[in-house]
Amino acid sequence: MNDMTQDAKREWPLTIVAHRGCSGAAPENTPAAFKLALEEPGIAIIELDVHLSKDGVPVVIHDHTLERTTNGTGRVDAHTLEELRGLDAGSAFAPAFAAERIPTLEEALELAKGRCKLHIELKMLAREYAGIEEKVIALVQRHGMQREVVLSSFNHDSMKLAHELDPSIATGLIFLGKPVLLAEQLRHAGASSLSMHHAFLTRELADEMAGLGIDLGVWTVNDPALLARIAAEYPGMRVTTDYPERALRIMRERELEVR
Repeated sequence: MNDMTQDAKREWPLTIVAHRGCSGAAPENTPAAFKLALEEPGIAIIELDVHLSKDGVPVVIHDHTLERTTNGTGRVDAHTLEELRGLDAGSAFAPAFAAERIPTLEEALELAKGRCKLHIELKMLAREYAGIEEKVIALVQRHGMQREVVLSSFNHDSMKLAHELDPSIATGLIFLGKPVLLAEQLRHAGASSLSMHHAFLTRELADEMAGLGIDLGVWTVNDPALLARIAAEYPGMRVTTDYPERALRIMRERELEVR
């Protein structure tokens, strides 16, 4: 058994999620960032974000607008897929990535199938993407990846609908903060996963979610000291980071220290 296979089978102190792929080393939400994550067997999950193009195609990009990560301007949903595909989605990160393009969700699914689980965030400020749940679920079903993805969103109505459309696909809610009646909100949406900012992680919350059978994760943890503390205090916690390779290095070093 080679070292990479051993790495893949090892139980790490944290479940490492590559935030928008390995976004600290390559342009976020691009094939380059996803491929880097897929090359590291210790990464359990890749997180990505989905919008709809003007012609209704699920595309992978975080912002509602194009300026920060591409050489385009305006809203994502004001451009057709062909127009979006013509944009440079890499040079804003580094000139060497000028060839990177905005991928479709289908391309991301094809890359990850059988190799790594995906957490797919549906990006909606309100309900501007009517039908996005049906379109995303149809792609997941077409590729037979119902057990390989989790759909999530800050929009709880969206996740309730997604759960109703296909209960075999896990869904999750995202929060910035710790709201009241959290268990009731998860139950209402049919969600089995919760993601929240790391500042709101407490032992009480972790114990409550464990008791409910909810998969709890925190974002976005880039500080090495904080990663090490979470690993020590919350074994097995799902942690989203821009630098998964750094997180895994910390996990390997910590394992050596324990030995």
